[in-house]
Amino acid sequence: MTGTTEHGTTPGSWPSPISADQAVTAGRSLEAVAFAGDRLWWSEGRPSERGRVAVCTTDAGGATVDLLPAPWDARTRVHEYGGTSWLPVPAPDVPGRVVPGANGHDLVFAHFTDQRLYRLTPAGEPVPLTPAPTLPAGLRYADMHLDTRRSRLLAVRETHRGDSTFGTVDRTIVAIPLDGNAAEDPDAVIDLLAGQPRTDFLASPRLSPAGDALVWISWNHPDMPWDSTIAHLAALDRSGAVAGAVQQIAGGAGISVVDPGFAPDGSVLLISDESGWWRPILIDPRTGARRYPTALDTDFAPPLWVLGRRNWAAVPGGRLLLRPGGRPSVLDTFSGELRPLDPEWTSVGDLTTDGSGRIALVVGSDTAASEVVLIQADGSRQSIRSGVEQPLPNGFAPVPQTRTFDGVHAVVYPPTHPDHRAAAGTAPMVITVHGGPTAAHSRSLSTITAYFTSRGFVVAAVDYRGSTGYGRPYREALTGRWAELDVADAMTVASGLLADGTAGAAFISGGSAGGLTVLGALTTEGNPFSAGVSSYGVGDLAALMESTHDFESRYLHKLTGTGPDVLVDRSPLHHADRLARPVLLLQGGKDPIVTPDQAESFAAACAARGIAHALIVFPEEGHGFRAAAARKTALEAELAFYGQVLGFPTPGVPSIELISGETE
Repeated sequence: MTGTTEHGTTPGSWPSPISADQAVTAGRSLEAVAFAGDRLWWSEGRPSERGRVAVCTTDAGGATVDLLPAPWDARTRVHEYGGTSWLPVPAPDVPGRVVPGANGHDLVFAHFTDQRLYRLTPAGEPVPLTPAPTLPAGLRYADMHLDTRRSRLLAVRETHRGDSTFGTVDRTIVAIPLDGNAAEDPDAVIDLLAGQPRTDFLASPRLSPAGDALVWISWNHPDMPWDSTIAHLAALDRSGAVAGAVQQIAGGAGISVVDPGFAPDGSVLLISDESGWWRPILIDPRTGARRYPTALDTDFAPPLWVLGRRNWAAVPGGRLLLRPGGRPSVLDTFSGELRPLDPEWTSVGDLTTDGSGRIALVVGSDTAASEVVLIQADGSRQSIRSGVEQPLPNGFAPVPQTRTFDGVHAVVYPPTHPDHRAAAGTAPMVITVHGGPTAAHSRSLSTITAYFTSRGFVVAAVDYRGSTGYGRPYREALTGRWAELDVADAMTVASGLLADGTAGAAFISGGSAGGLTVLGALTTEGNPFSAGVSSYGVGDLAALMESTHDFESRYLHKLTGTGPDVLVDRSPLHHADRLARPVLLLQGGKDPIVTPDQAESFAAACAARGIAHALIVFPEEGHGFRAAAARKTALEAELAFYGQVLGFPTPGVPSIELISGETE
């Protein structure tokens, strides 16, 4: 790199109005949306409340009202990644009932601490709907669906019988009465799939409009839901029990079907990748006849990491609200016309509609943070809640460029500051690697990205082979090649951006599966990186297979294979002798997915090799950091680390101590 070292001129140390507080602690993660009568409800994770998920609405003046007061926390741990963990249900008619903002509805939610389902009562105090588990948090519920006619909820239930690793979790679909009887009588919870062949995983139980049929999907180890799933259809009798034979209506080996449900006309709509893209299909439940409302070559769904988020909803007039390529759009099922709701929107987190034609979404764009948006039937639009307390200052939002390097996709965010410009070949660059690995970079403006670009960094997000959003062949390219192709692709993008002068030095940063890519790149000879940051990353694949949770316990079978030689060869820990660059390790002390021993072992390997490194453990955090203090510390440590490695100042950020050898 070239350039002066005076603060304010060297890219990487430009003065920025975007603080770590604004980047990670003053915002909120907007999660799910639902209509409760004429009111819109949504959920949001709050770093300022140690990551608590609150369920909210607005009062008559438009101010945000918490329906769920602290310390109640609407978070489910099904699959450990959770998903939508709450649902509005019609409230009984009780004179004098006062629940601000409830609008004739009660709130049912899964509480994080014990994982029981609760109903927020007319008195405003939650009461349990489900029995206390034998093991702490041993009964978990997600993907709730209201059965109004029978006054009950349908949900996916996990029963944990041990340490939550492979073979210690059972799953089924249950019906839970809304009257609270099941809190003291476990037999009041009905297993709807009793007597049916058991499967390892289940998702998306959805009722027909008449309540006389049920659809859901299932899959088994070693498949993940983006590999092979089956959509099931069953008739229900008047009591709500499965009647007759269960049909398999879609999916199978090598086909992923997700998000089944019933359209208003009674047909089953689901998203299937049998064409090579996740596209909607309409199926007549009586004849099995299929209709394909669009042939657009794009994915209409993301990978099923969390349960309960919707990818489609019916709109009056034979229309469907869909999310092709992450861009919310309305499809006319008669003409085939697909119209974006807003061409600027590039991501959608959840969506819903109601019978009047109203639409609610969690959306974001390349130049705006995520927000909850309400669209009336007449097309008028209102932003209900933003994911940030304050927008970025004018001139500081980076405008991304989509680029491809030898077939590898990347989104590049340039240094962005109204008073500074980076000369060619002078900007430091952070290559970011998403987790998963079956996932993709989110195309919603991130204040964390702006935290770096406003200081003179390039940020380049790599959608390596194996990423979603580019069709099944690209997604499956990583099969058997994880910790190999993703590493090569990150290096390809970094090398290309260094060669064309976009950047002058490269770092690499990633979390979870992305952390494995970081450590794999740093232990690859000839890599272009000056240093790397691994957040709750994998260093030892064999240890991951033994210790991780049930949902991902057989993920490696397809990603790498299970031969001991392969696991050793692909594990960065076993190639620590190739390390030559500094490493920053960030880890949650209560991570059940990538357990703390992974980071501790890699730190020990760094010390044994005399590699400059730091390990920061956040004792109360899990897989991903939720509390404000942890997120701020992690972000500032990353910036300080980069400055220390390249020798530029990082004013206002606490320094980080790098250890170069073993400590006593």
